[in-house]
Amino acid sequence: MHCAAIGHPIVADPAYGYLGEAASNGGISEEEMSTIYKSRASLRLQKKIDEQVQKDSKNLCLHAKYLALSHPITGASMVFEAPPPF
Repeated sequence: MHCAAIGHPIVADPAYGYLGEAASNGGISEEEMSTIYKSRASLRLQKKIDEQVQKDSKNLCLHAKYLALSHPITGASMVFEAPPPF
């Protein structure tokens, strides 16, 4: 949701991708977004990316290559790494 709100929607995400089911820009107007986030991807660029993804029938490409967190009970450091499968 945060990525979509700053003009960088997740490619092929049905909720937070370009024109996804969720409120676009987190409910903030396009004019206000342009003032707040000057480096965001334009709607034109978002549309072009979405059109290509749809044309190529691509699926959601979201992957965490590296995650680090503390175990909720022991507090031990936990690190997970995995190359993207796509």
